[in-house]
Parts: sequence; C-alpha cells; structure tokens
Amino acid sequence: DPGFDRWPRWSPDGNTVVFTSTRKGHQDLYERESSGAGNEELLFRSDFNKSASDWSTDGKFLVLSALERKPQFDIWILPMKGERKPYIFLQTESDEYRGAFSPDGRWIAYESNESGSYEIYIRPFTGAGGRRQVSTSGGTRPHWRGDGKELFFLSADNNIMAAEIK
Repeated sequence: DPGFDRWPRWSPDGNTVVFTSTRKGHQDLYERESSGAGNEELLFRSDFNKSASDWSTDGKFLVLSALERKPQFDIWILPMKGERKPYIFLQTESDEYRGAFSPDGRWIAYESNESGSYEIYIRPFTGAGGRRQVSTSGGTRPHWRGDGKELFFLSADNNIMAAEIK
C-alpha cells in the first residue's frame, strides 16, 4: 500500500504486529500476522490521528496516543478481545502521551506536560487511585523494567533515568 506505515508494536506472543498507517488519510491502526501471512485488519479508523504505544502483557489491551482534540494528545485504550471498541483512558487540558503498561497490568506510565514541561506519571489502569509523578526534572518515553520494579525514561537532557517503583 502506498500509505506511510510506522510505529509497529509486537504482540506479547509475537504472533501479530499492530502499526499506524496513513492509507485512508489519517493515522489509523492496523494489525497483521507477524509471519506476513493473511491480510491486514483495520483495527481503529477515525478522523483523528492515533498510534499504539504499548500492549498489555496479557495481550488483552493496547494503549494509544490519540490526537482527537488538537493540539492535546490523550490516552485511549483499545481492547484486543471481544468487540474491540476503543475508549478514552485519560483526557485533561494537557498532553498525555506514550502510555506504557506495567508488567503486571496494574499501572500505566505516561508522559504529560501538565506541569508546564513533560514529566513521567503513573496511574492505576484499573481500580481506585490517582496519578503519581515519577520524574522531577523532565521526562519522556517511559518503559518498565520486566519485573515492574523500575521505570526507565529519558530526562530533559536525554539521559536515561531509572526510578524505583514500590
């Protein structure tokens, strides 16, 4: 397809890849078997741009960055089982971007500029509780350690940082 394809995300089992493509005019989400067999499946089409940033480790959910309300990004969730109806997870007057599931699926880390600069926050994916700020001097691109006990991110000066998570 002549559309611009980017931002691939492997499924936890390695059997499929979700990616963003502009083939229908906006950045929409597609899924394809990683073997290349079969056809691509359109997962989420809308009049706004979106991209997947992470899968839950059980493969049941994708976390998305969506630009529904320009110029702010919001975090959406796309269930990968059943009806696959996307929904808004986090929407404020600020940008929320690049969500990342914790390995146990209990938390989502993300970057937001609510303080005036981008910082890293975590909040529960399910259940009660508010957000907690992780970075203190700027942060982007959160990534969990495999056991969930540390959260890595880039500082404002592009150093790799690690924060212990208890």
